[in-house]
Amino acid sequence: MDFFEHSQRQETGAHPHQIIFEKENTENTYSSWKDKMKPRITLEDGITPEEHQVLASRWNEMLSLAEAIIYRNYLDPESDDLMSEEDSFPDIRYLTGNYYVGDVSYGYVYRDKKYQPYQIKAGKLRHKYHNGKEWVEEWLPMDSPEITRYYQILLSLRLTGDERGKEEDYMGLDLIAEFLTLDAPLEFEILSHNVI
Repeated sequence: MDFFEHSQRQETGAHPHQIIFEKENTENTYSSWKDKMKPRITLEDGITPEEHQVLASRWNEMLSLAEAIIYRNYLDPESDDLMSEEDSFPDIRYLTGNYYVGDVSYGYVYRDKKYQPYQIKAGKLRHKYHNGKEWVEEWLPMDSPEITRYYQILLSLRLTGDERGKEEDYMGLDLIAEFLTLDAPLEFEILSHNVI
């Protein structure tokens, strides 16, 4: 892609377009643009087949929300968050607008009344954090009234770019949603984005 095409994309933007790979991910492993496989799906401990079925049935809703985030934060040429200076990342000039789903994780997160996360460890709930000098652990029983269990979906997307004149992986984008009930409204937040 030449400089004129890059500049044109920066002015007009691109819209998200999902690439769906047909190749089965038989080993359920990490895949990249070169692999061209279906996403890896992870069910964390405790998620029942019935819960997974309900969560997976919201797939189109998840992708619609993800595409809105992709456009608003990475493709919209009117966004103040985008950079197009030399050596910046992500650079709107290189993003194609194409993306694919690399990983999907369905699970739970446990939070206390201050919204601090707890994980299950040795049959109890543990909150681990660093206080500046050392790691500190706080423990609660599994049935603690202080804890609320939320469903959690982690959606790992791969956005493609043509920085070197051919389409390839450019940026990883991790989105996370937490909600109380299976039919609650979904809202994704950006967990991270990084160079692939």
